[in-house]
Amino acid sequence: MIKPLSLFEAATKEMETYRFICDASVQPCWDIPRKIAINTAVAARMENGEPSSIQHYVDAATSVIEAGACGVHIDFSGVVDAQGRRLDRDIPPVDAYTMVLEPLRKRFGNDFVVNLNVLNGATFDICVSPAREGLAEVAPCAAGHPDDFMIPAIQAMEEFGVKPEVVVHSSGEIELAKRKLIDTGILKKPYNWIILFGLPFDCGRTINSGTWVRNTQDMARHLFLMVDQVKGIDPDCHITVCAAGRASLFVTTLATMMGLHIRVGTEDSAYKFPGRDDPVGSNLEMFLMAREIAALHGREPASANEYRKMIGKPER
Repeated sequence: MIKPLSLFEAATKEMETYRFICDASVQPCWDIPRKIAINTAVAARMENGEPSSIQHYVDAATSVIEAGACGVHIDFSGVVDAQGRRLDRDIPPVDAYTMVLEPLRKRFGNDFVVNLNVLNGATFDICVSPAREGLAEVAPCAAGHPDDFMIPAIQAMEEFGVKPEVVVHSSGEIELAKRKLIDTGILKKPYNWIILFGLPFDCGRTINSGTWVRNTQDMARHLFLMVDQVKGIDPDCHITVCAAGRASLFVTTLATMMGLHIRVGTEDSAYKFPGRDDPVGSNLEMFLMAREIAALHGREPASANEYRKMIGKPER
Protein backbone atom coordinates (compact mmCIF):
# COMPACT_ATOMS: atom_id res chain seq x y z
CA MET A 1 0.00 0.00 0.00
CA ILE A 2 1.41 3.39 -1.01
CA LYS A 3 1.16 6.11 1.64
CA PRO A 4 -0.18 9.29 0.01
CA LEU A 5 2.24 12.20 0.21
CA SER A 6 2.22 15.78 -0.98
CA LEU A 7 4.06 16.46 -4.22
CA PHE A 8 6.95 18.12 -2.34
CA GLU A 9 7.21 15.23 0.16
CA ALA A 10 7.06 12.66 -2.64
CA ALA A 11 9.76 14.48 -4.64
CA THR A 12 12.01 14.73 -1.57
CA LYS A 13 11.58 11.04 -0.78
CA GLU A 14 12.30 10.08 -4.38
CA MET A 15 15.57 12.01 -4.42
CA GLU A 16 16.66 10.50 -1.11
CA THR A 17 16.04 6.94 -2.36
CA TYR A 18 17.00 7.60 -5.99
CA ARG A 19 18.00 4.62 -8.11
CA PHE A 20 18.34 4.92 -11.87
CA ILE A 21 18.01 1.17 -12.57
CA CYS A 22 15.27 -0.95 -11.04
CA ASP A 23 15.44 -4.70 -10.47
CA ALA A 24 16.00 -6.65 -13.71
CA SER A 25 13.09 -8.97 -12.91
CA VAL A 26 10.69 -6.13 -13.69
CA GLN A 27 11.18 -6.93 -17.38
CA PRO A 28 9.38 -10.17 -18.33
CA CYS A 29 10.84 -12.66 -20.81
CA TRP A 30 10.14 -11.80 -24.42
CA ASP A 31 7.77 -14.08 -26.27
CA ILE A 32 10.34 -15.98 -28.32
CA PRO A 33 9.92 -19.75 -28.75
CA ARG A 34 12.79 -21.86 -27.44
CA LYS A 35 12.49 -24.27 -30.36
CA ILE A 36 13.31 -23.23 -33.92
CA ALA A 37 12.54 -25.37 -36.96
CA ILE A 38 15.58 -25.35 -39.26
CA ASN A 39 14.83 -26.84 -42.66
CA THR A 40 17.39 -27.17 -45.44
CA ALA A 41 16.78 -26.80 -49.17
CA VAL A 42 19.36 -29.23 -50.54
CA ALA A 43 19.20 -28.24 -54.19
CA ALA A 44 21.98 -29.80 -56.24
CA ARG A 45 23.94 -27.08 -58.01
CA MET A 46 26.70 -27.45 -60.56
CA GLU A 47 29.95 -27.92 -58.68
CA ASN A 48 33.37 -27.52 -60.28
CA GLY A 49 31.72 -27.62 -63.70
CA GLU A 50 30.36 -31.12 -63.10
CA PRO A 51 26.68 -32.03 -63.54
CA SER A 52 24.66 -32.86 -60.48
CA SER A 53 23.19 -36.22 -59.54
CA ILE A 54 20.60 -38.00 -57.41
CA GLN A 55 23.45 -39.08 -55.14
CA HIS A 56 24.30 -35.42 -54.54
CA TYR A 57 20.84 -34.94 -53.05
CA VAL A 58 21.15 -38.06 -50.92
CA ASP A 59 24.55 -37.02 -49.59
CA ALA A 60 23.51 -33.40 -48.93
CA ALA A 61 20.31 -34.45 -47.17
CA THR A 62 22.15 -37.06 -45.11
CA SER A 63 24.69 -34.52 -43.88
CA VAL A 64 22.10 -32.01 -42.62
CA ILE A 65 19.74 -34.59 -41.09
CA GLU A 66 22.68 -36.04 -39.15
CA ALA A 67 23.47 -32.52 -37.93
CA GLY A 68 19.92 -31.93 -36.69
CA ALA A 69 17.84 -30.49 -39.52
CA CYS A 70 14.15 -31.21 -38.87
CA GLY A 71 13.33 -31.40 -42.56
CA VAL A 72 14.70 -31.24 -46.09
CA HIS A 73 13.29 -29.55 -49.17
CA ILE A 74 14.06 -31.25 -52.48
CA ASP A 75 13.64 -29.53 -55.84
CA PHE A 76 14.88 -30.85 -59.18
CA SER A 77 14.04 -27.74 -61.25
CA GLY A 78 16.57 -27.30 -64.05
CA VAL A 79 18.99 -29.91 -62.68
CA VAL A 80 20.91 -32.02 -65.21
CA ASP A 81 22.60 -35.26 -64.16
CA ALA A 82 25.78 -36.92 -65.46
CA GLN A 83 23.75 -38.74 -68.14
CA GLY A 84 22.46 -35.44 -69.48
CA ARG A 85 18.93 -36.01 -68.15
CA ARG A 86 16.82 -33.16 -66.85
CA LEU A 87 15.71 -34.54 -63.50
CA ASP A 88 12.57 -32.39 -63.59
CA ARG A 89 11.53 -33.51 -67.10
CA ASP A 90 13.12 -36.77 -68.16
CA ILE A 91 12.34 -38.78 -64.99
CA PRO A 92 8.81 -38.98 -63.52
CA PRO A 93 8.74 -37.01 -60.24
CA VAL A 94 7.69 -40.00 -58.15
CA ASP A 95 10.59 -42.06 -59.50
CA ALA A 96 13.14 -39.28 -59.06
CA TYR A 97 12.06 -38.42 -55.52
CA THR A 98 11.88 -42.08 -54.54
CA MET A 99 15.53 -42.54 -55.55
CA VAL A 100 16.44 -39.86 -52.99
CA LEU A 101 13.98 -40.76 -50.26
CA GLU A 102 14.45 -44.54 -50.12
CA PRO A 103 18.05 -44.44 -48.79
CA LEU A 104 17.14 -41.56 -46.45
CA ARG A 105 14.13 -43.42 -45.01
CA LYS A 106 16.22 -46.57 -44.65
CA ARG A 107 18.80 -44.67 -42.62
CA PHE A 108 16.71 -42.12 -40.70
CA GLY A 109 13.16 -43.47 -40.72
CA ASN A 110 10.76 -40.63 -39.88
CA ASP A 111 13.36 -38.47 -38.16
CA PHE A 112 13.04 -35.82 -40.86
CA VAL A 113 10.13 -34.11 -42.60
CA VAL A 114 9.97 -34.45 -46.39
CA ASN A 115 9.24 -31.23 -48.26
CA LEU A 116 8.89 -31.77 -52.02
CA ASN A 117 8.42 -29.48 -54.99
CA VAL A 118 5.18 -30.18 -56.91
CA LEU A 119 5.86 -27.78 -59.79
CA ASN A 120 7.31 -30.13 -62.38
CA GLY A 121 5.44 -32.28 -64.87
CA ALA A 122 3.81 -32.11 -68.30
CA THR A 123 0.35 -32.34 -66.69
CA PHE A 124 -1.19 -31.23 -63.43
CA ASP A 125 -1.63 -34.86 -62.38
CA ILE A 126 2.09 -35.50 -62.82
CA CYS A 127 2.96 -32.33 -60.87
CA VAL A 128 1.01 -33.38 -57.79
CA SER A 129 1.87 -37.08 -58.04
CA PRO A 130 4.52 -36.94 -55.25
CA ALA A 131 1.83 -35.61 -52.89
CA ARG A 132 -0.81 -38.07 -54.09
CA GLU A 133 1.57 -41.03 -53.69
CA GLY A 134 2.39 -40.11 -50.11
CA LEU A 135 6.02 -39.12 -50.63
CA ALA A 136 5.64 -35.58 -49.31
CA GLU A 137 4.58 -34.33 -45.89
CA VAL A 138 4.91 -30.66 -46.84
CA ALA A 139 4.88 -29.02 -50.28
CA PRO A 140 5.46 -25.35 -51.14
CA CYS A 141 3.30 -23.44 -53.60
CA ALA A 142 3.63 -19.73 -54.34
CA ALA A 143 0.53 -17.60 -53.98
CA GLY A 144 1.64 -15.74 -57.12
CA HIS A 145 1.58 -18.78 -59.38
CA PRO A 146 -1.23 -18.81 -61.98
CA ASP A 147 -4.63 -19.54 -60.45
CA ASP A 148 -5.29 -22.50 -62.74
CA PHE A 149 -2.34 -24.27 -61.14
CA MET A 150 -2.01 -22.72 -57.68
CA ILE A 151 -5.57 -23.10 -56.43
CA PRO A 152 -6.07 -26.74 -57.57
CA ALA A 153 -2.58 -27.58 -56.22
CA ILE A 154 -3.44 -26.27 -52.74
CA GLN A 155 -6.77 -28.09 -52.86
CA ALA A 156 -5.03 -31.31 -53.87
CA MET A 157 -2.46 -31.06 -51.10
CA GLU A 158 -5.18 -30.51 -48.50
CA GLU A 159 -7.03 -33.53 -49.89
CA PHE A 160 -3.92 -35.74 -49.86
CA GLY A 161 -2.96 -34.79 -46.29
CA VAL A 162 0.12 -32.85 -47.38
CA LYS A 163 0.61 -29.56 -45.53
CA PRO A 164 0.72 -26.67 -48.00
CA GLU A 165 3.57 -24.24 -47.47
CA VAL A 166 2.37 -20.93 -48.90
CA VAL A 167 5.33 -19.17 -50.51
CA VAL A 168 5.28 -15.38 -50.58
CA HIS A 169 8.00 -13.42 -52.37
CA SER A 170 6.49 -9.99 -51.68
CA SER A 171 3.73 -8.31 -49.71
CA GLY A 172 1.49 -8.47 -52.77
CA GLU A 173 1.55 -12.25 -52.68
CA ILE A 174 0.37 -12.16 -49.07
CA GLU A 175 -2.77 -10.39 -50.22
CA LEU A 176 -3.21 -12.93 -53.03
CA ALA A 177 -3.00 -15.78 -50.53
CA LYS A 178 -5.52 -14.12 -48.24
CA ARG A 179 -8.03 -13.36 -50.98
CA LYS A 180 -7.72 -16.55 -53.02
CA LEU A 181 -6.89 -19.21 -50.42
CA ILE A 182 -7.89 -18.03 -46.94
CA ASP A 183 -11.02 -15.95 -47.55
CA THR A 184 -12.35 -18.75 -49.78
CA GLY A 185 -11.73 -21.41 -47.12
CA ILE A 186 -9.45 -23.45 -49.40
CA LEU A 187 -6.44 -23.24 -47.06
CA LYS A 188 -6.92 -24.89 -43.68
CA LYS A 189 -5.43 -23.87 -40.34
CA PRO A 190 -2.81 -23.85 -39.02
CA TYR A 191 -1.57 -21.67 -41.88
CA ASN A 192 2.00 -22.47 -42.90
CA TRP A 193 3.83 -19.57 -44.57
CA ILE A 194 7.32 -19.37 -46.02
CA ILE A 195 8.77 -15.92 -46.75
CA LEU A 196 11.28 -15.89 -49.59
CA PHE A 197 12.36 -12.48 -50.86
CA GLY A 198 15.46 -10.81 -52.22
CA LEU A 199 16.20 -13.17 -55.13
CA PRO A 200 17.22 -11.60 -58.45
CA PHE A 201 14.80 -11.90 -61.37
CA ASP A 202 15.64 -11.63 -65.04
CA CYS A 203 12.47 -10.22 -66.61
CA GLY A 204 9.93 -7.53 -65.81
CA ARG A 205 6.96 -9.72 -65.03
CA THR A 206 7.38 -13.19 -63.61
CA ILE A 207 5.04 -15.70 -61.97
CA ASN A 208 6.77 -14.68 -58.75
CA SER A 209 6.87 -11.03 -57.72
CA GLY A 210 10.49 -9.95 -57.36
CA THR A 211 11.74 -7.83 -54.47
CA TRP A 212 14.78 -5.57 -54.67
CA VAL A 213 16.89 -5.74 -51.51
CA ARG A 214 19.95 -3.45 -51.63
CA ASN A 215 21.18 -3.54 -48.05
CA THR A 216 20.44 -4.57 -44.47
CA GLN A 217 17.89 -1.79 -44.03
CA ASP A 218 15.91 -2.99 -47.08
CA MET A 219 16.08 -6.55 -45.81
CA ALA A 220 14.78 -5.62 -42.36
CA ARG A 221 12.02 -3.36 -43.70
CA HIS A 222 10.73 -6.05 -46.05
CA LEU A 223 10.82 -8.74 -43.39
CA PHE A 224 9.12 -6.65 -40.70
CA LEU A 225 6.43 -5.55 -43.17
CA MET A 226 5.72 -9.05 -44.48
CA VAL A 227 5.66 -10.66 -41.03
CA ASP A 228 3.31 -7.95 -39.74
CA GLN A 229 0.97 -8.52 -42.70
CA VAL A 230 1.00 -12.31 -42.30
CA LYS A 231 0.36 -12.10 -38.55
CA GLY A 232 -2.38 -9.57 -39.23
CA ILE A 233 -4.21 -12.40 -41.01
CA ASP A 234 -3.54 -14.94 -38.27
CA PRO A 235 -1.25 -14.20 -35.29
CA ASP A 236 -0.87 -17.92 -34.50
CA CYS A 237 0.36 -19.02 -37.93
CA HIS A 238 3.69 -20.75 -38.59
CA ILE A 239 6.26 -18.62 -40.43
CA THR A 240 9.50 -19.83 -41.99
CA VAL A 241 11.99 -17.36 -43.48
CA CYS A 242 14.42 -18.39 -46.24
CA ALA A 243 18.05 -17.41 -46.34
CA ALA A 244 17.83 -16.12 -49.91
CA GLY A 245 19.82 -14.01 -52.31
CA ARG A 246 22.50 -11.66 -51.01
CA ALA A 247 20.81 -11.43 -47.60
CA SER A 248 21.91 -14.99 -46.89
CA LEU A 249 22.40 -15.64 -43.16
CA PHE A 250 21.72 -11.99 -42.29
CA VAL A 251 18.02 -12.61 -42.81
CA THR A 252 18.32 -15.91 -40.94
CA THR A 253 19.75 -14.04 -37.96
CA LEU A 254 16.96 -11.47 -37.96
CA ALA A 255 14.27 -14.15 -38.32
CA THR A 256 15.82 -16.07 -35.42
CA MET A 257 15.73 -12.95 -33.26
CA MET A 258 12.07 -12.41 -34.19
CA GLY A 259 11.09 -15.87 -32.96
CA LEU A 260 10.41 -17.22 -36.45
CA HIS A 261 11.65 -20.39 -38.14
CA ILE A 262 14.20 -20.68 -40.93
CA ARG A 263 15.20 -22.48 -44.09
CA VAL A 264 18.76 -22.47 -45.32
CA GLY A 265 20.55 -24.26 -48.13
CA THR A 266 22.14 -23.87 -51.53
CA GLU A 267 18.85 -23.65 -53.41
CA ASP A 268 18.39 -19.96 -52.63
CA SER A 269 21.81 -18.83 -51.36
CA ALA A 270 25.08 -18.61 -53.23
CA TYR A 271 27.08 -16.41 -50.85
CA LYS A 272 28.05 -16.69 -47.20
CA PHE A 273 27.89 -12.97 -46.54
CA PRO A 274 26.04 -10.07 -48.17
CA GLY A 275 29.15 -7.87 -48.29
CA ARG A 276 31.58 -10.43 -49.73
CA ASP A 277 31.71 -12.86 -52.64
CA ASP A 278 32.75 -15.91 -50.57
CA PRO A 279 30.69 -18.79 -51.96
CA VAL A 280 28.68 -21.13 -49.78
CA GLY A 281 30.61 -24.37 -49.50
CA SER A 282 27.75 -26.79 -48.84
CA ASN A 283 24.30 -27.26 -47.38
CA LEU A 284 25.90 -28.62 -44.22
CA GLU A 285 28.01 -25.50 -43.83
CA MET A 286 24.90 -23.30 -44.03
CA PHE A 287 22.99 -25.48 -41.60
CA LEU A 288 25.79 -25.47 -39.04
CA MET A 289 26.06 -21.68 -39.20
CA ALA A 290 22.28 -21.36 -38.79
CA ARG A 291 22.34 -23.77 -35.85
CA GLU A 292 25.09 -21.72 -34.20
CA ILE A 293 23.14 -18.50 -34.80
CA ALA A 294 20.13 -20.10 -33.10
CA ALA A 295 22.23 -21.20 -30.12
CA LEU A 296 23.72 -17.73 -29.73
CA HIS A 297 20.17 -16.40 -29.47
CA GLY A 298 19.02 -18.97 -26.92
CA ARG A 299 17.08 -21.18 -29.31
CA GLU A 300 17.33 -24.92 -29.96
CA PRO A 301 16.71 -26.89 -33.18
CA ALA A 302 13.30 -28.56 -33.24
CA SER A 303 13.06 -32.27 -33.94
CA ALA A 304 11.03 -33.59 -36.87
CA ASN A 305 8.07 -34.39 -34.61
CA GLU A 306 8.28 -31.01 -32.90
CA TYR A 307 8.17 -29.39 -36.33
CA ARG A 308 5.24 -31.58 -37.37
CA LYS A 309 3.34 -30.41 -34.29
CA MET A 310 4.06 -26.77 -35.14
CA ILE A 311 2.44 -27.09 -38.58
CA GLY A 312 -0.44 -29.33 -37.54
CA LYS A 313 0.90 -32.66 -38.77
CA PRO A 314 0.62 -35.88 -36.72
CA GLU A 315 3.76 -37.29 -35.14
CA ARG A 316 5.47 -40.26 -36.78
